[in-house]
Amino acid sequence: MREGLDPSLRARAGGGDPVHENLQGVVRHQLEMLVSPILRWEGDVWSGIFMALMIQLPAGARREGDESSQPDDGTQQETWHSEMQLSVPSLGEIRVGMWLQDQHVRLQLLSRDEASLDLLQAGVPELERRLRAAGLSTVLIDARRWEQEIPGTTHD
Repeated sequence: MREGLDPSLRARAGGGDPVHENLQGVVRHQLEMLVSPILRWEGDVWSGIFMALMIQLPAGARREGDESSQPDDGTQQETWHSEMQLSVPSLGEIRVGMWLQDQHVRLQLLSRDEASLDLLQAGVPELERRLRAAGLSTVLIDARRWEQEIPGTTHD
């Protein structure tokens, strides 16, 4: 009886309602979030500007209906970690790492291009001023050259 279905629709593995091809990526991300507290997204944010984004939920972040992941004493401060990689034609590749805990933030800005790195470093004081004006008490920003990574390692 499924012969008449639109070919762009696929049935779920266990039967039931079909999932349209355009939604399969969204469904996959939702299922990954159930298993791993890391959200990843890659794509073009504008024409010619590629972005990869990773947001790692703190270990104790509560999921709806999950009481066991909350710390018992409530005193543990959770750290949010995010990474973003941009490929902008005029600036080249830029990687941003962010660690946020309570009112403290640490940013790591990396660029492979010297001219882009100079621009990033020149903008650090203004970025720091704006983050403090937004209510952050501690702002640490490190802008440096993005060295070639060794496969299997992560930057810190």
